[in-house]
Amino acid sequence: MAEIIASELLKAVFEKLSSEALKKIGRSQGIQSELKKLERTLTQIQSLLNDASQKEITDEAVQNWLSGLQHLAYDIDDVLDDLATEAMHRELTQQSGGITSKVKRLVPTWYTNLSLSQRVHHKLDDITTKLQDLEKEKVSLGLIVKDEKSKRIYQTSLVDTSSIVGREKEKKELLVKLLGTSHVIRTLASCL
Repeated sequence: MAEIIASELLKAVFEKLSSEALKKIGRSQGIQSELKKLERTLTQIQSLLNDASQKEITDEAVQNWLSGLQHLAYDIDDVLDDLATEAMHRELTQQSGGITSKVKRLVPTWYTNLSLSQRVHHKLDDITTKLQDLEKEKVSLGLIVKDEKSKRIYQTSLVDTSSIVGREKEKKELLVKLLGTSHVIRTLASCL
């Protein structure tokens, strides 16, 4: 259950990380490299979720790991929301006109930009540290990258007769019941 929530949270985070507005504010705040590093680390952690979903049922440590990942995903989402809000604020500020309003906003904007930049850097550093801790924990928990496709068992109604062994007598009896003549059975049995 926790794996599903964590997976959906990570999808939302990836959507926000790929938005143009966030990339633009990331460049202006000088945190673009940190955002890319965050995205790479989250991608690596997301690849562990298939294995974690199977192990969380029986392993309490994996449940705690997934819970920590959930909380961290919420923290990341909050930081990205702050950045998106700042991006919208800047866009609205640029759209509003007037030279006097621009002069009045010059000092507060510079101050808030510096303040936002420091806050975001601090939060991203904290998040990166926590992500690295989660990444280190994967080894002790035995979490591995599992390919979802490889665990699927394909089912078909077609049977490879070369893989069937034994039960020849039952097969002949069944053919007798179905077809009713022993001559046809011998012919079919020799073909099979």
